[in-house]
Amino acid sequence: MITSLVLPLLLSACLAPAASRAPVAQDETVQGSTAGDAVAGGATARSRPPPPGVALEQAGTVPAGPPGFSLAVRRGLPLTVGVYGVWRDVGNEEFTDAAPGGSPPSGVARVADGAPLPMLPDPTERFDESVSIGAGFFIDDEGTIATAAHVITDARTIVVKTNDRRVFEAELLGADEESDIALIRVPVTLPAMPSMGRSASLRSGDWVVAIGDPYGLTRSVAAGIVGGGARHFAEDTDALFIQSDLALNPGNSGGPLLDTSGAIVGMNLRMMVGPYGTAGVSLSMPIELVMRLAQDLAAGTQGTRPRFGAKFEDVAPPAALAAGRLLADGAVVTSVERGGFADRIGLQVDDIVVGFNGRALGDSADLVRSLLEWKSEAGTRLTVYRAGDYHELVDRAAGQGESPAGVKGPR
Repeated sequence: MITSLVLPLLLSACLAPAASRAPVAQDETVQGSTAGDAVAGGATARSRPPPPGVALEQAGTVPAGPPGFSLAVRRGLPLTVGVYGVWRDVGNEEFTDAAPGGSPPSGVARVADGAPLPMLPDPTERFDESVSIGAGFFIDDEGTIATAAHVITDARTIVVKTNDRRVFEAELLGADEESDIALIRVPVTLPAMPSMGRSASLRSGDWVVAIGDPYGLTRSVAAGIVGGGARHFAEDTDALFIQSDLALNPGNSGGPLLDTSGAIVGMNLRMMVGPYGTAGVSLSMPIELVMRLAQDLAAGTQGTRPRFGAKFEDVAPPAALAAGRLLADGAVVTSVERGGFADRIGLQVDDIVVGFNGRALGDSADLVRSLLEWKSEAGTRLTVYRAGDYHELVDRAAGQGESPAGVKGPR
């Protein structure tokens, strides 16, 4: 059986070759609004005269190539920061960032004891036992930054490096380890509010761009296409992800996912790795969910929503057929937390939840959306398919229980 690992993108391995298909930018010299003009694949900085081949192309005598992603990069780079979680005092000999024209930046400077880097890194391992590295992005014009919680969790100091190379010690405003979102702040004022896009506007096959610090390679850019939207996994009760084939690596965690206009449409968080180290599925949290969680963290209201108390996932077609259904809709329950809400109303493992408070559920992502809007346990109703019949489960705390008769529904 082929299995896969879903790994947070915490810095933990050596530099891997970039995907040859995706445009990759690595610009250490161009700053500010012109930084995105140095995108690999033939583009050059706008301040330099074009080479002969480009001049011919501009004259119309050479077929034009793909348009590239320089607009998105120019807009996204000033909003992206490097985020460093420091667990103990480190000197420059342990953690360095190469000067322009020098050797590549070391990120986390070396593997502990000089051991060789593994092909499949343990995402929880901090190789130099002192610093982890990720990315983040401004969500307002007053220095507030969203990043991945696993990059800075339990860090003694949080260091932020902006696109113009300034370095700050950041203030931690809040972190939600379950959703893997953290909010930090630095004393920086932006000239304008960051441009936030709509993840719902993304379609399979659309181009997207990621900016981050993979393996400490600052201001690195990668491009890929959307493979699917609203992906949900059983271990993430109320989280959704955008799937893409971006070449994300450790150090990309917390960085922005951009559409081709440069608007932020998500936060890069994870990659799925197969048993032989094969990658190809990267996961980013939609910006709407990131901003909702950020607002809760800023207000100190995270954790106030009801907890469902069960894990669930999409219904596999063979499982639907084995259960006697001709539709693979709804969400199948994989575990129930003892004493939690789901347990209290009588939800069981292998139940297929097809309705939440009167709303039909097409898949597990629909159940996640319902839970994100859920305000109170009282009177909550679940429609489930179990052992050939539909049942309605109602919160017993409100003085109600499971309806004695099966609730009819589509098979």
